Amino acid sequence: MLFLKKIKILSIYFITYFLVNFFSFSIVLASDFTLDISVNEALKNNLELKSQKYKLEATKHSLDEAYSSKDWSSSLTSTYNSSNKQSDGAGSYTNDDSITSTVSLSKNIFDGGKSFEKYRIAKDNIKLNELKLIKVEQEVILETIKAYLDVYTNQSVVRLRKRSLIRFKENVSATKLKLQAGTVTPTVLAESEAKLAKANYELILADGNLNKSISKFKSVTSFKTVPNNLKLPTVKFTIPNNEEEIIKISSQKNINILIAKLEKDLANKNVELKRSENRPVFKFDLFAKDSQSSLSNSSSDYQSYGANLTFTSPLFYNKSSKNTIRRLDKLASASTVDLAEEYRQVKLNAISSFQNYQSAVAKTLASKSEKKSSLLALQGIQKEAEFGIRTVLDVLEAEVDYLNGSTNLITSEADEVYDLFYLRSIMGNLSLEDFGDQKTINFNLKNKELNFEIFDRKTFN
Repeated sequence: MLFLKKIKILSIYFITYFLVNFFSFSIVLASDFTLDISVNEALKNNLELKSQKYKLEATKHSLDEAYSSKDWSSSLTSTYNSSNKQSDGAGSYTNDDSITSTVSLSKNIFDGGKSFEKYRIAKDNIKLNELKLIKVEQEVILETIKAYLDVYTNQSVVRLRKRSLIRFKENVSATKLKLQAGTVTPTVLAESEAKLAKANYELILADGNLNKSISKFKSVTSFKTVPNNLKLPTVKFTIPNNEEEIIKISSQKNINILIAKLEKDLANKNVELKRSENRPVFKFDLFAKDSQSSLSNSSSDYQSYGANLTFTSPLFYNKSSKNTIRRLDKLASASTVDLAEEYRQVKLNAISSFQNYQSAVAKTLASKSEKKSSLLALQGIQKEAEFGIRTVLDVLEAEVDYLNGSTNLITSEADEVYDLFYLRSIMGNLSLEDFGDQKTINFNLKNKELNFEIFDRKTFN
């Protein structure tokens, strides 16, 4: 009895668990599976974006690193010396063991501007990594949009192809019955079967495209399942309606241009940093020394403390320094050319993207007209078929034309949406804010506990 009672309890538990998960799963599928959700999930799970976030956090530590040449440095030096000294003319030697310990603190009062240049470079590197983070974010967003729209388009096409295949199957079945009744010829049946084979091939092709697009979408977003009724997303922003305004905004805000500008500034600052190594340095030292000898009458025992002020200046640039500066200067010139090329590329991209968007809008209008015309033609042919003027195959051909018109409209609408988002990325305005109220993705970055002890077990390795 006890065993049966346990079985009953377990059965109730598993049934409850199944029902809860089943209805939860149904709610997810029935929910409005939007592009906003997809983009947010893709950004949360993207490893490249997380890696870039680590790089940004790492670069922030370089601000304090910049003052390394002006930071305090400390040292403890202890020297043990064992020697034998001849103490008289008879040639006897006396052992003398001495220990000299020195504690010192030192700091550069000025370092030729090295820390100043390093600080400027560190700030620019932080900005550079922030821009690279935005660039990766934009790339992930565009990849997600493309994957989402591909799934939406292929799902719609598969539904249309399935509907067409059913109609051709019905026609073949009806034609076979007519052939048995002697009302049609074998040629008519062969034509029907050929149309069915073509419809089946087109469905297989559409299914393959759908499976590939779903795999890509799952890979980008890390979703386990994808609803079979994705909707065409609604664009929540507007863009300028003239090419000149788009080019102007792109030249000011495009991420690639901003990165190229920073890289140019960094190249020039690296030249100045190298120059700072050949400027005078003024150093301040504090020290304390203690020297003790094993000899009872040693005159070398002493304690001392004091300070040193040291001024050091190179007398001339050596050959290697000159060539290093020449090399860095050439790299700075190259970065200037790279910036000019980036302006050209962005301008070209802005023009072509705007033209692509206009073409997509025109194609959408044409596809709407095509779909409307093919529907009117289909309705007319259906009426004519009722009076025996047209055949069933004529009706099916008209349905295929209407299906193709619907497919063209679905594709052109998706292209129009993607071109809008792509154009927004060229202008540098595409961000997470376009997909909900959230402004940033909070990654769970792990911080290791680092050992900052001077003496550890590796000291004696």
